[in-house]
Amino acid sequence: MVDLVFGDLTPTDVVMAIATGFIVSAVLTAAYYLSGSGMPKWRPRKLVHISMGTVVGMTLVGYSNLSGPLFAAGIFLFILFYAWGHKSVLIGELLVAGSRDNETSQNTFMAGFMAMISFGSVFLVFFSRPEIFVAAILAVAWGDAAGEVFGRPYGGKLFNINYRNKSIEGSIGVFIFTSLAVITSLIVYSPDTCVFCILPQILIVAICATLAEFLSVRWTDNFFIPMVTAVAMWLLIFPGVPLFVF
Repeated sequence: MVDLVFGDLTPTDVVMAIATGFIVSAVLTAAYYLSGSGMPKWRPRKLVHISMGTVVGMTLVGYSNLSGPLFAAGIFLFILFYAWGHKSVLIGELLVAGSRDNETSQNTFMAGFMAMISFGSVFLVFFSRPEIFVAAILAVAWGDAAGEVFGRPYGGKLFNINYRNKSIEGSIGVFIFTSLAVITSLIVYSPDTCVFCILPQILIVAICATLAEFLSVRWTDNFFIPMVTAVAMWLLIFPGVPLFVF
């Protein structure tokens, strides 16, 4: 479990940081070229969404201290600015490539920024329960992404109901993959928890996150889904767990 101090890097920290920096850079590169190839913008955007969320969620709590994720961020920024030095419009093009239809690069920046605010808040509040923090991140990376992955091609095919361009089929995808996110987090970070025994609570948590996604407007889902997932897990799965325990 990561300590909230800056200290010496362990060999594991170095390996994870280097791997994270290069994986994120590779994913952004792939998304950039896919976007330029004429592919619908939502596909490379969701590639980044799923990949980066999964990497952050599954590695952050594994560092020994905060120097690890800081080192990973430094590697990524070094690669990004090295590429930017050879193509000055690169960062702007990456923001445009990651933008939703009819949205600007400022919206994309706000989506990422508010997601970081939400992740940071959940991390600090529920520091003693890493499974809550990881589930909150994966709920966005997997659940929110599944809403578009399922909703884009299949939305309206089974249920002719739409709300703000959101479909029942997409919401079913959010529910299924949020459930998987919570289950995965519990299996990895809470091995003593009987997942089957609390399956009803897990499904209720997924329903809460699905409602948060369904009612969110534009980029606000990146902020509300982690918050709602974390609070629902605390109330339903880990009631009474103290908050802000460092």
